[in-house]
Amino acid sequence: MPRNNDIQENLKCGIIEILILSLLYEEDMYGYQLKNEMESRSGGAFLVKQGSLYVPLYRMEQQGKISSYKEQVGERRVRVYYHIEDAGKEYLRHAIGEFRRIFDGANNIIKGCKINDETTE
Repeated sequence: MPRNNDIQENLKCGIIEILILSLLYEEDMYGYQLKNEMESRSGGAFLVKQGSLYVPLYRMEQQGKISSYKEQVGERRVRVYYHIEDAGKEYLRHAIGEFRRIFDGANNIIKGCKINDETTE
C-alpha cells in the first residue's frame, strides 16, 4: 500500500515547475523567497525543502524558461534572483491549461467516488 507521503510527493513534483513559474511571473524572486511563498500561499500544502527547489530551477534555466542574476545584499551577502523569460511565459500558459484540463478530468472521476462516505460511517 502506498504511503500518503509518496502520493503527495509524486503529485507535487508534477506541478512544481508551474508553481515556480507562476510566482516568477509576478516578480523576480530568490530561492528562499520562492520556498516561503509556496508554503504560505498553498496553506502549507507545499512544504518544499530548500535543496529540492534548485533542481527544477537549474533545469528550467538550462531550458531557457528562466534566467538568474546576482544582487548584493549587505556588504558580503549575494542573492541569486530568478526571472521568467518569454519561453517560460509561453510554457506556463500551456502548462496551466493542461493542469486545469487534467485536474478537472480527475476531479470529475474522484467526485463520484464514495470512499469518503464509507470511511465516515
